[in-house]
Amino acid sequence: MPHHSKRKKRRSHYSKGELNLLIDSLLHPLFDRSISFMIADTILHGLVEQNPPETVVKFIRYNLPKIIGEIIGRAR
Repeated sequence: MPHHSKRKKRRSHYSKGELNLLIDSLLHPLFDRSISFMIADTILHGLVEQNPPETVVKFIRYNLPKIIGEIIGRAR
């Protein structure tokens, strides 16, 4: 017979959508300053979503082209 803990699972004070909106509000205005903020944005969204394959696909689709463009622009 499985043993069940008597502790209740702690619920977050914020929904995933609210956390994602907070991350976007904080980091998106800083994207022009450094590509590091784009990478931090991806990592934080990945932690919230807890779906690594989807996080990688979204990073490749949305952030990687911007990062490559930024690097190419600096090289010129």
